[in-house]
Amino acid sequence: MSRKILSLTAVLLTFALLFGFAGCSLIPEGEEETTTEINVKTPLPTDVTSSVDEDGNLVTVTDYSPEQLAANTAEIFKYFTDTVNAVKEKKAAVNKNSRLRIEKSVDEEGNRIPYCENEYIAAAVSGIKGKFEEEFSHDYSYGYLTETIPVKEKPYVSILAPEDIESATCADNGAERTVTVVLKKPVSYSTILKAFEVSEISEITDMFKKTEQYIVVGEPEVTYTDCVITVRINVETDEVTQIRYERNADVSAPVTGAGSLEGVGEQTVKFSACSTITYDFDYTNPDEPTTL
Repeated sequence: MSRKILSLTAVLLTFALLFGFAGCSLIPEGEEETTTEINVKTPLPTDVTSSVDEDGNLVTVTDYSPEQLAANTAEIFKYFTDTVNAVKEKKAAVNKNSRLRIEKSVDEEGNRIPYCENEYIAAAVSGIKGKFEEEFSHDYSYGYLTETIPVKEKPYVSILAPEDIESATCADNGAERTVTVVLKKPVSYSTILKAFEVSEISEITDMFKKTEQYIVVGEPEVTYTDCVITVRINVETDEVTQIRYERNADVSAPVTGAGSLEGVGEQTVKFSACSTITYDFDYTNPDEPTTL
């Protein structure tokens, strides 16, 4: 038995030596294994973590002093503004992905509330909310981006001011940098227009025209709440590869029942309209010959 064990051990040691030699032979003699060095064009403070607590408040975890944190935020926000606005000076092909979701509003305790206190109107909105929602993708050909990305027909992407934002944070992962800017809430409509692609309030009313066989909607009140811009950037070139806009709006509108719901009278409908729009950029000039 011991002889068999010794034989088996010898075989295992032989295989171990063979694999060891094979591994060593992958790297030619005289050469060392190399790693790709990333040259960061614009170093930024990155050891800041932001999250949202149970009450929806932004919580920042950092070892920085309040004064240094404020200075970091100002530095990151200036970098954000300069970098995104530089996009309008370039040509690129763009892929746009857009999604609009309708969700129940949230009360002060964080609980979801019905679309309407009247159960019939609430059921009608729940059943037809798919008519409000939309999701699509569109490709724009290579060219200047003034008419393609926000703020459309303007030479800039953002004219947000420091007083408009709650935070600006930066996280680097290899060659990719993510800068996140959170706007102070509630966000005024004039602030939204500084950086976001946004529908006029009348267009929200127009959405309800699809439901006139059930409910007739009056002029809605719109409060913009959670608005975030997330930008992905190549750290070696400071070139923007993606901009993502998240914009939530709390909508409250007077409604009157129609058709089979005519007997419910005047009610109030409340919901959250959650918009996410993402732009991906490809700066490759299709007219330039590629080299293999």
